[in-house]
Amino acid sequence: MDDVDMIMASLENGIASTGGFCVGRSFVVGHQRLSGLGYCFSASLPPLLATAASEAIAIIDEQPERVQRVTQISIDGQRKLETALKNTKFMVQACPESPMKHLYYEETDETVADRKLNELVEKVFEENRLLVTRARYLDKEEIFKCRPRIVQNGNSVCLVTRARYLDKEEIFKCRPSIRVMFQYDLTEEEINRAVEAIGAAARQL
Repeated sequence: MDDVDMIMASLENGIASTGGFCVGRSFVVGHQRLSGLGYCFSASLPPLLATAASEAIAIIDEQPERVQRVTQISIDGQRKLETALKNTKFMVQACPESPMKHLYYEETDETVADRKLNELVEKVFEENRLLVTRARYLDKEEIFKCRPRIVQNGNSVCLVTRARYLDKEEIFKCRPSIRVMFQYDLTEEEINRAVEAIGAAARQL
């Protein structure tokens, strides 16, 4: 660590807010404060999100078991997903401790992979009544049009979304994937149901 001048991290994914933090050697931090002072007025964090980030950090500090539980759920969830997708062309890639998992379809042709991922999402929704939603984007910038879907009845325990990107804005093009998120309040029964549904749909494809 003695050779590292600055460490930066985002708060966006970790605590569902925006912004981040920087820590480093005194001369680096001093230079950053001096050079970045003007951005406090043009790119500052909105008060609501700043408060949310501060409160989230306080909760984590007061209840460290939450982090431990999410970490364990994420590790167990990835293991279950890998088992459920065994002997299929679908695969899960993620750091085991991360709550966010990406499901990929092993195919060099991205058009085929994209279609298979869409079919998996449809099957999970239609056959297991798990809520499937599409992220909303600016239509003029979006490459793939998102079909709106309204769920009128049925119990739902899992949110499955397609990860989509703006190719014109991306430096590194991302492979088509499905994002699966694990969170603190999910029970083992709910996780098992969601994983089994994804695995069953994958085996049919």
